[in-house]
Amino acid sequence: MAHVRFLLSTGRTSTQNIASVLQSALLETVVEHEPLGPDYFARHVFRRPRSYFGVLGKHVPIQRKLIAIEDLLASGTSYIDVGWTCYAWLPYFADRFKDQLGFAHVVRNPFETATSHATHGIFVPGVPRGRRTEKIAVIHPEDPTVHFKKVAQNAAEFSPYEKNLFNWLEINQFALDQYERDGFIGLYRFEELYNPDDPKLSAFLTDFGGEADYNVTSKPVDKSQKILPTTIDTVDQQLLDAVFDLATRLGYSEDDLERYWNPGQLQQKYSARRR
Repeated sequence: MAHVRFLLSTGRTSTQNIASVLQSALLETVVEHEPLGPDYFARHVFRRPRSYFGVLGKHVPIQRKLIAIEDLLASGTSYIDVGWTCYAWLPYFADRFKDQLGFAHVVRNPFETATSHATHGIFVPGVPRGRRTEKIAVIHPEDPTVHFKKVAQNAAEFSPYEKNLFNWLEINQFALDQYERDGFIGLYRFEELYNPDDPKLSAFLTDFGGEADYNVTSKPVDKSQKILPTTIDTVDQQLLDAVFDLATRLGYSEDDLERYWNPGQLQQKYSARRR
């Protein structure tokens, strides 16, 4: 039976490379990376199941994409979406695609994820890039359906970096909340996929896409590297505590997190042009 797969993540988790490897290996499967860009309007339906049909009614490209996926499945062709901007639709996808649905969760450590999003201008005033993604795809502390309401109480004082950390917190908690659904394939940590001593990328691809000859030796594809346009400084303690707590529940050790949380190193790394 043909199947449909979605990848839950915050983005900045190697989705471009994962899509590229899958596309090269799965020639009879349609694999796409962020096919609608930010235009799934995830922020508008985040933890709002009653909003799905209203958003579908207003935004025809989403309707067309889902109908196209159904047409592929009916023809016996499987479909994989390796973007991240559809994350808030997972409950709707579960109802619509039923036993044909599979989904996996890829998480990256919060500090590099937030820094990487900031390089794309997310929540950074005066940076034109990233405005549409910020407006309709990521989660803001003031949004009414956020999970971490106590943390969000201090949002008026949040820096752009802290807002990106809060977005990491909300999306990954939402993904964690989906694990009991049928079709859950597993949780995978970015750092383990690309661990040079024991890479797990091939195993993940097999779990997610099925058995195939995956080329995991080529240089990873990432066409979206930018330079950090803001400063990483101290972080609100309640926010930092919540981030550490969720990250440990997602399999990171406190030692790992202490190593990743180095503002000076993050500032230096992401302020330079990377190759």
